[in-house]
Amino acid sequence: MVQKRRCGKANCHCASGAALHETTVLNYSEGGRTRAVMLPAEAVGAVRAAVGRYRSAEKALEDKGNAGLAEVVATWGERRRRG
Repeated sequence: MVQKRRCGKANCHCASGAALHETTVLNYSEGGRTRAVMLPAEAVGAVRAAVGRYRSAEKALEDKGNAGLAEVVATWGERRRRG
């Protein structure tokens, strides 16, 4: 996510609010609260790749869980119908 902000220096071009500084930020949840980490430009590619790997692994785990749930429902649903 890209955020625009003022740096706080009185003589900077961002002080007027016309042209703000852009910073890439990683937002994440920790203990029920949203946290943010400003990323240096050289880290953005590596962090994007890591987030992509995380999302792929998360989806694979969710797919396995759904398949297991479907198997349990099919097994117990069949036993229940037979009585």
